[in-house]
Amino acid sequence: MASAMQPRDGAGIQSAERALRILELIGSSPMGASAAEVARELGLSLSTSYRLLATLQKADYISSQAGDHRYILGRTVDALGRAVHLQLLATPEVRSVLQSVHESAHAPAYLTVFRGDDIAVAHIEDSAEHPRISQLHVGFAEASHVTAFGKLMLAAKDEAALGRFLERHSPLALTADSVTDVAGLREQLDDVRAQQLAVEIEEYMPKLACIAAPVRSRTGRTIGAVSVSVSAADFNVRARDLERAVRRGAWLVSSQLPG
Repeated sequence: MASAMQPRDGAGIQSAERALRILELIGSSPMGASAAEVARELGLSLSTSYRLLATLQKADYISSQAGDHRYILGRTVDALGRAVHLQLLATPEVRSVLQSVHESAHAPAYLTVFRGDDIAVAHIEDSAEHPRISQLHVGFAEASHVTAFGKLMLAAKDEAALGRFLERHSPLALTADSVTDVAGLREQLDDVRAQQLAVEIEEYMPKLACIAAPVRSRTGRTIGAVSVSVSAADFNVRARDLERAVRRGAWLVSSQLPG
């Protein structure tokens, strides 16, 4: 019986992997993808591509315009995206706090949280006058070793979790001031733990500075960060006020979290 089940299980796993790759392929293009493109990019037969696409379309993971043979992401994917946003703690109350930080600091404000071993941007409050960093958007964050919120959250990890993160995300230099050697980064993280505050100046982008304070659970565990970004010149003038804004914002966000 076990041998009879094994091929079926293997085929099921293969189909699931192919379906996920199809979603990634369709999502990677603003125009979606055709069945022929799916077959070519994934090395599948055209009949297999049509079968998998039909399954995904039936469950609303993908859709297509009338008369168009290209597939685009569907309603179910949109619902999952909104569910992820809710799981990132970006409740109306928390968004209100971030708006207050943005207005008081005269700077874009960011909320970041843990997603497993990874770090994700949960919400951004900005404006035309004080726009966000163009490279940052809601979702998983890259280059956490050179951002203030990333350093703060890396400092909250235990040794095993930090080691796993550094293995998966090799520290790369984004500017001449980026700290990329593990020993130097660990020294920075020690300072962050001592101060319960993280600052980076021109490590992520030239002429840019960020400052972040920890968001904590009711048990005192760091689960996220509130941060703002300004020009490096502005930071040198307003460092104390910016620190006050992110510390207060982080405390208020912490107070909004469920027990």
